[in-house]
Amino acid sequence: MTKNFITMNKNSQLLKDTFNRKIDYLRISITDRCNLKCLYCTPKKALKHFSASEILTDNEIIRFVQIAHRHGLSKVRITGGEPLVRKNIIGLVSSIRHIGIRDLSLTTNGLMLSSLAEKLKDAGLTRVNISLDTLDADKYKRITRGGDIALVWKAIRAAEKAGLTPVKINAVPIKGINDDEIESFAALTLENNFHIRFIEFMPAVGDGTWARNKYIKSARILEKISAIGELEPFNFRGTGPSRNFRIKGARGVIGIISPLSDHFCAHCNRLRLTANGRLRPCLFSNETIDIKTPLRNGISDEQLEMLFLQSIKAKPQGHGLKEKQLRTSPINSMSEIGG
Repeated sequence: MTKNFITMNKNSQLLKDTFNRKIDYLRISITDRCNLKCLYCTPKKALKHFSASEILTDNEIIRFVQIAHRHGLSKVRITGGEPLVRKNIIGLVSSIRHIGIRDLSLTTNGLMLSSLAEKLKDAGLTRVNISLDTLDADKYKRITRGGDIALVWKAIRAAEKAGLTPVKINAVPIKGINDDEIESFAALTLENNFHIRFIEFMPAVGDGTWARNKYIKSARILEKISAIGELEPFNFRGTGPSRNFRIKGARGVIGIISPLSDHFCAHCNRLRLTANGRLRPCLFSNETIDIKTPLRNGISDEQLEMLFLQSIKAKPQGHGLKEKQLRTSPINSMSEIGG
């Protein structure tokens, strides 16, 4: 086992990369298709989607998670595209849970969630993140290019009822589009046990959609929220990208994710598996490792394990993005990679 890039605890089998970061989290994109076309996620030019044969099968995903779990993988997030458009999503969730993954979550736009929330919970899902970038129905339709915000609120209530809590709501503030709603989103935490997560506008579409004059730093987001009430730091167990706060006296929590102005690379504990079967050690790295082709060519578990270890070796120290130098996205579309 290549000691120069991996350290392993004999009891827990937890892996650490070259920079002493524990790698125990895998984000799995199970489809590149989505029932929305959000302006910051989907290029204006129509995407060419993967064919059905290019997408990893349930069995291929499950086999890889089993290998990674042997080395301490304990957290999996299912993403897309929109993961709920995939057939047999309930069965896939159940199978991943039964491997022994203790923290199994899913990111969704919510349009299909209300009818699936109870089934997902019964299958072993622990919680959901719901993307919602505006509280205004007309603006939501414009941002998502046709979505119905009423379905999202129905999904949020269904998730609460099913026990997929705390419900996390992801919002991406963009100057001139929804930055006037930052305080309104934060105010939702006063009476609701929501975790509102503000994510800095990232260059996630390679068509010039990202622009510096649309980007809002986390410091400015926090400044606007502070107008509502005193912010207190709020600590969770574990390490994640979110810096968390609570408005004094509020029920819910506010999270700030700042990949550009205050990036969290030093604590990054994740790998990404794309829908077409490529391991991506860093979201903004062009380096990927193909596991689909070897899987379909009869690779052994030992060989698959070495590809997993190789992806950890390839994990860079940081994403290398510098907000002052950005012109466009280093990736084509977030929907191809998974959030």
